[in-house]
Amino acid sequence: MEIDASDLDGIRELVNIGVGKAAGILSEMTGSTIELTIPNISIYSQEESGQIISQIGTERYSAISLDFKGVFSGMTYTLFPAESAHILIDAITGEELSEDRPEQPFSSIQAETLKEVGNILINGVMGSITNVLKSQLTYSLPTYSEADMPALIQNVRQEHREAILLAETHMFIKNLDIEGKILIIMGAQSFETLIQRVREISRDEEP
Repeated sequence: MEIDASDLDGIRELVNIGVGKAAGILSEMTGSTIELTIPNISIYSQEESGQIISQIGTERYSAISLDFKGVFSGMTYTLFPAESAHILIDAITGEELSEDRPEQPFSSIQAETLKEVGNILINGVMGSITNVLKSQLTYSLPTYSEADMPALIQNVRQEHREAILLAETHMFIKNLDIEGKILIIMGAQSFETLIQRVREISRDEEP
């Protein structure tokens, strides 16, 4: 299926609605005002997945993943680079920033904090998408892991799903800019259903 700029704009709007809801939940959870933005969205086929590595590099990420299934199925990742992951934990837990934090391993409590944040982000975005598709999904429990981008992409390829949506995120909390990425991987038919619904909404909104 050919994707044009208006399709990307429609998907970006859906994702922005989802992260907006997630920001509200995280703000309540932390007692701090949190802003989330999506400056860029890209879509790749499985064959093009190597371009993701070219675009964002090979650095190591804290990854929160979960599977979803229903009228369509797939998997999602919320990814935080090591530096951003430590800043996020410090900001949420109130721990003092440590100069050597990128080299420090995460404790189980810190990993659970990241997993909770990732789960909130994923549920916000997927909730926005399922509202548009007027469908319901069931989700697996989120899992936490650490891996570099080539290893993550290899996992994606093994899923044999044809469409990969990459959304770059910026989270602003306590004047800190925390980078992250959201990957949504789904089958071609599921993705076509999403695009068709986005186009229908766009047509309905035309004057």
